[in-house]
Amino acid sequence: MRPDWSAEEEGEEGKPHAHRTPESDLPIINPDEDEDYDDDDEDPDDDEALDLDVDSEPRIVLITGACGNIGRKLRAAWEDVYDLILLDSNPGEDDDDVFQADLSIFDEEWITHFHGVDTVVHLAANSNEMCSLDELIEPNLDAMANVFNAAALAGVDRIVFASSNHVMGDYRHLDDDPIAVDLPPRPDNAYGMLKLIGERLGQSLALAFDLTFIALRIGWVQEGRNRPETLPDDWSKKMWLSNHDLVQLFDAAVEAEIEDRSFLVVNGVSRNHGTRWDLTAAAEILGYLPEDDAYATEHRAETADEVS
Repeated sequence: MRPDWSAEEEGEEGKPHAHRTPESDLPIINPDEDEDYDDDDEDPDDDEALDLDVDSEPRIVLITGACGNIGRKLRAAWEDVYDLILLDSNPGEDDDDVFQADLSIFDEEWITHFHGVDTVVHLAANSNEMCSLDELIEPNLDAMANVFNAAALAGVDRIVFASSNHVMGDYRHLDDDPIAVDLPPRPDNAYGMLKLIGERLGQSLALAFDLTFIALRIGWVQEGRNRPETLPDDWSKKMWLSNHDLVQLFDAAVEAEIEDRSFLVVNGVSRNHGTRWDLTAAAEILGYLPEDDAYATEHRAETADEVS
């Protein structure tokens, strides 16, 4: 069962140690009891068992903005899947699992949480796209740059960045052609421009460091149950991203094997009828296959505990 969605994007009391098989669990072989035993011989079954044991360790995922709209939804979906480290600028008194961190200030106190992390999911930001540039500088630019640098310096394998449809928002006023990720960016506000800067900074990091950077141009995700009937207009319906598909998208971004590239940008919307947002890259490279449609006559009975 998952909790009721309520709550924006923008932890750790002790990180798990790297996996080490206890000596008591290793097979005991006594050469004196087996005349055919050879120190140089290796039992492939034993090696396979140890490899499986190592692979069973959960991935360590750090989420910034863990108390925001998307952050809470991912936490609910991933609480039994990954070893989560949670950071937020304002966790609240009742959220003991989240570490308070002002990411706009490069501070060793929160940077230490990045050591040993496999994947950073960066959600932290002021999510109000109507804010002025002055209001966005610290939470959406300074914090973003600090998180990316901390992840790179800590040797994180992958960064998943919550970019935005606003990077391409000005295409709304052009023709009705598909909005593909390889078209020239057309931000429709300061919020979208800073998300574009995040994508380009991520591309630079991926080239300079041994890490993978995936930017998700997220569509319209309402707080709570996020039902299509509460969307304001046709534009928002065509870029709706359901709670169910949201989790699938981030699952794919964290898990997909894309060794042939270190940088990727994809659109993140549901399979809405008539959408202009091209999902080819998301499907072919990440394996993201959304299921929900804002225009469907009947929708899945998507309650909080059914999103997976």
